[in-house]
Amino acid sequence: MTNASALLRKIHEEFGSIPFPTHCGLYAAMAMDDWISDETELRKITLEKDYIGEWWDVPLEHLKDCLHYSLCYLDSSGVEFYLPAYMVALLRFPEQFDCPKYSSAWSVIIHFRLNDDDDELREYSRDKFSKIDGGKKRVCREFLQYVAACPLYNNHAAELAKEALENEFWAVDS
Repeated sequence: MTNASALLRKIHEEFGSIPFPTHCGLYAAMAMDDWISDETELRKITLEKDYIGEWWDVPLEHLKDCLHYSLCYLDSSGVEFYLPAYMVALLRFPEQFDCPKYSSAWSVIIHFRLNDDDDELREYSRDKFSKIDGGKKRVCREFLQYVAACPLYNNHAAELAKEALENEFWAVDS
């Protein structure tokens, strides 16, 4: 199993600098869960509330504040920007996401389980992850393997990581 520090390095190397998705950040994605869909309003929320800069500098509190719903509403640019931030946060601060009182690592891991239940959901899932390819996909696979095997994460997160790894999307390096 890859150790956490090696995996952190790989995530930084593979994702590198990615443009911030000014059209829809974490807080705008949360607003979408509240039925806000006006693009101008979403951009305004993003520019007013989100940290704008490099993904590795997104404050941990922003990631935690928007954990449960934002990833559902991000498009491929948002996933490409925020996915490495969440992976790094889960690796660096597992106790912030999983502890006896609550578990939230699964809220990130569940999005790796691309939905193949029907054609429309499969296409939607694949589109969200369309910018995750090559080395980015390989390091995501290593991250899932790490979570699946690491005792720092609760059983639910580990099981979701194992389920995600069964999806052929993560098996192919395209």
